Amino acid sequence: MQEPRDHSIDVRGLKIHYLEWGDPGGEPLILIHGFLDHARSWEPLVAWLQRKSPNPLWIIAPDCRGHGDSGWVGAGGYYHFADYLLDLDSLIHALARPQINLLGHSMGGTISFLYTGTFPRSVKRLVLVEGLGPSGLAFADAPQRMAKWLAEVKPSAHRKARNYSSLREAAQRLQRAHPRLKPELALKLAEWGMKESGSGTWIWKFDPLHRSTAPQPFYTGQALEFFRRIECPVLLVQGKESRQAPRPDLRERLAALARHTRIEIPDAGHMIHHDNPEALAQAVVEFLGH
Repeated sequence: MQEPRDHSIDVRGLKIHYLEWGDPGGEPLILIHGFLDHARSWEPLVAWLQRKSPNPLWIIAPDCRGHGDSGWVGAGGYYHFADYLLDLDSLIHALARPQINLLGHSMGGTISFLYTGTFPRSVKRLVLVEGLGPSGLAFADAPQRMAKWLAEVKPSAHRKARNYSSLREAAQRLQRAHPRLKPELALKLAEWGMKESGSGTWIWKFDPLHRSTAPQPFYTGQALEFFRRIECPVLLVQGKESRQAPRPDLRERLAALARHTRIEIPDAGHMIHHDNPEALAQAVVEFLGH
């Protein structure tokens, strides 16, 4: 497999980095990673997609702002879903293709369905990998959520990233959090997702500000309006062994998606693209019609 090509765009003064694999003349597929993940994390899936697709694929994977090699918002800023949508919209315009296929994992799934519901004719096919959105909250939860954010965000400027003595130590911690993760991939993820701190130790590239509670609750009623506007076929993918919290309103969310198919990937938890990338790639290739 060839190394990905590095690019970046400017979004209102913020650098958004993205990776590119394959032939720009092929079918465009944009991959949006999850919370505290990064674009290079998709590499096992990309390798299997390229093996299994009989037709050329043009695969693009951005680092969401504050993740990977994209910029941090800096003093006075914060990270909201609207900002992630702005970055994705700017990337799609930079690619200059009238329609794209979109795949999002977890947080990236939320970004993806919000975008597709906003611009339904821009997305040809949508894949949500454990990405139907967080658990829904009530309006009554909003004041406490705001108070929690205010309490957490003030000291966050002084919060330091955790330091690791080596990439191997960080890789071992990843394996403890995700027991299915193979040692070689864990080490690669650490190499791709970390940087030297300047004191001989290693830190993750994501902005520690992400560790604070977001002020805006996730409202099911609002999400349903985005779901209802989605016109393209949607593939919903779950890991058979995932420990993601069940959604009490799952039936309501599914009913709002006019054209959807649900599948389970065996031998996989929440991080399906790490646990069983071959099976996920097969499902995606079949769904895209390749």
